[in-house]
Amino acid sequence: MSDNREFEYEGFHVSVIYNPSTNSVTRIVSESGTVLHQDELQFDKSLVGNFELMSAEEQAKIATAWGAAGIKSRIEDGRLGVKN
Repeated sequence: MSDNREFEYEGFHVSVIYNPSTNSVTRIVSESGTVLHQDELQFDKSLVGNFELMSAEEQAKIATAWGAAGIKSRIEDGRLGVKN
């Protein structure tokens, strides 16, 4: 089960999408309809203890929250860079 989260943060529109088939999180940051940053991260299941005991929904929530926390840190630190 994939998970998609969209929210506004520090004036930016942020989309965070978890793809369970590839264990990747795609992050997109845009401002006024212009994409400022887009990247894809691989989610390492070993980051979470007892991962095999979690439901697909719980896995998606953790991976999406992990990706969102990372992009929030990049925004706060001013490290968005150019679109990849």
